[in-house]
Amino acid sequence: MKNHFIRVEFVITAVFLITIAPLFFAGCNNGTDGEDVKIVAHRGAISERPENTMAAFKRAHKLGADIVEIDLYTSRDGHLFILHDSTLDRTTDGEGEATDFTLEELQALDAGSWFGPEYAGERIPSFREVLQWATKNDVVLLLDLKESGREFAENVASDVQEYGIEENMVVGVRSPEQAGEFRELLPNSGQLAFMGFPGDIQAYAEAGVDVIRLWLRWLDEDPTLADQVRQTQRKLMINGTLGELEEARAIMNFSPDWILIDDVAQLQESLRVIDSEG
Repeated sequence: MKNHFIRVEFVITAVFLITIAPLFFAGCNNGTDGEDVKIVAHRGAISERPENTMAAFKRAHKLGADIVEIDLYTSRDGHLFILHDSTLDRTTDGEGEATDFTLEELQALDAGSWFGPEYAGERIPSFREVLQWATKNDVVLLLDLKESGREFAENVASDVQEYGIEENMVVGVRSPEQAGEFRELLPNSGQLAFMGFPGDIQAYAEAGVDVIRLWLRWLDEDPTLADQVRQTQRKLMINGTLGELEEARAIMNFSPDWILIDDVAQLQESLRVIDSEG
């Protein structure tokens, strides 16, 4: 009897591990309408808050974004932190290469005043800080990996496993090789291909990613790319900008599963208008 219960427990555990990661992706349907499409907040709600700060992430979550996208670098003393640019100049009161600074030095900088005086004192978040917030609030994160290499990958995986929820992570990979690496390190996380060239669709699909990103400008040049993604049975994410009505209509013509956007509220309004038009 004891062995029977052990076998049952093993089967339940195995089924859980196999099925939990795809659940979020199963919610996305090929051929979406505005109610089904997943909204990905690019660096948080960056039209309303300073990008890649806790203020931007919290605002995106409050607006109802399905996923919050963040950018990851490693500090001089080995800590992961959130910043888009390789340099500090544009979004902080610091200067120089961000990875030349320790985490303590980075977090002493002002990452909000450039956006508006009311955001003075916003800091560069650590990855652990964001993971703890996301875990508490059940937020799905899309990780834009700004570095590569085994040590970086292991550091990302270690922080996710210690401070986050693996099933609520979507790892944004930039090569098929990186996809394989993270499938080993974070097997229960989703993967999205931040594909650099439209000719790489098949390579990323064969690497096992769940979602493939296309730029709208690529689709303007070759509208068949969306169908090429569909043929691989992968989900499609299209990068937008402000989400205004004309852009939203152009994006929705390709029935994406996900839209990466700078202005979450504007895109939500545009999708409501499109849905009301039938």
